[in-house]
Amino acid sequence: MSIALFSVALSPVASAVDLINLGDFPDWFKTSMVRETNVSETSEFELTALSAKGKVVGVVSLVEQEEGYWYYNINVGTASPVECYVFTSFDGPANSMNAIIKHNLQGAEALNNKKLSGQFNYAIDSGVSGATPYLQLDTLYMLGEGAEKVSGVIKAMSAQTAQSLQICTHNEIGYRATFKSVFESFVQAFAAPHKDTTFFSPVYRITINGMPVGFGREVYDIDSDGDVEINEYSAYIIPVDASSVATSDSLSTSWSRADGSLINGQEYSIENGKLASEFSISFSEESWQVEGQLQGKPVSGKLEYTGWLLSGLGSYLETELLAQADKASERFHMWTPEADPLSALEVTLSKIKSADANFKLDMGALVMEFQAKELGIFERGTLSRGPLKMELELIHLHGQPVLP
Repeated sequence: MSIALFSVALSPVASAVDLINLGDFPDWFKTSMVRETNVSETSEFELTALSAKGKVVGVVSLVEQEEGYWYYNINVGTASPVECYVFTSFDGPANSMNAIIKHNLQGAEALNNKKLSGQFNYAIDSGVSGATPYLQLDTLYMLGEGAEKVSGVIKAMSAQTAQSLQICTHNEIGYRATFKSVFESFVQAFAAPHKDTTFFSPVYRITINGMPVGFGREVYDIDSDGDVEINEYSAYIIPVDASSVATSDSLSTSWSRADGSLINGQEYSIENGKLASEFSISFSEESWQVEGQLQGKPVSGKLEYTGWLLSGLGSYLETELLAQADKASERFHMWTPEADPLSALEVTLSKIKSADANFKLDMGALVMEFQAKELGIFERGTLSRGPLKMELELIHLHGQPVLP
């Protein structure tokens, strides 16, 4: 994992992990939660505007369409259909999915003519389908009061492919594996092979205290001049309490020289449905110039440091160089707006001997031990701070951080 993505993962903000013990729930609910169905029908799905095409589990029907938006129902033989949304303009996998869950809860209120009386985070997950990372959040809800109270579960999954965002929901108790198979088949219709210019693209799963809360993805493309475009995505859904979550989506686009030095970059972060920050950096008039905004307040200035800044590509190159060198550590400067947009952060990369790690990354207040294999490719890492244990794990890999 690039050091830049590591810094985003540590900013303040597999099988699904269930957050609710059903032991005290009535037997009918527990029985319903484990039911599944065999969906024998499939649909030849196509959305020409987005070059999407593939076989989707269930019977797909287009219900609504506007510019940059499509809404489908997928009949899988259950009382409620799977609902899938496609957006070309969106906040991100985390924020947009949470907004759709809220929209579905409002729909449940209207359908049942009962007010929402309880809401709980039921299950959470992050992973990868093919080469596409996804997020999952299941919500247990109650409508009405007393003897008139009814309950339900909204399952939701989201994934961002090359041109669009896909979000699917299913407002029905149980059918968890069924729903996931429908979602994955729908997303794969939008997933495209890596471009010929993409020489490296890893995906990482991020957990906090064993709970899968997000993912990071990097895409490295080379241009005709030999420079490298780096796109780094991250998305998180972190339970705040039993009934609410914090959401964050970030995108960083930067350019690097072949030697791993930064040319320029820009990034933005959306947290809890609002633009939290956006910054750009470039080298002009013998200094690094930064422009942007933080929580709605403008940020502008020059870095005191005027030297070489490490890019995402550079973090892999320097990790491999240190692995092959006789020295025990190396220091670099990098631009990390999550820490301070108007300064260059000094980071120290050190070799260590541990059963679970061979490197340590020191970024001042943050220290992570991680395992890197050949070519500096990050496999897994751990940050521990008091009761908090954050872990990152490589779950998909395309190519290697070596220019073609």
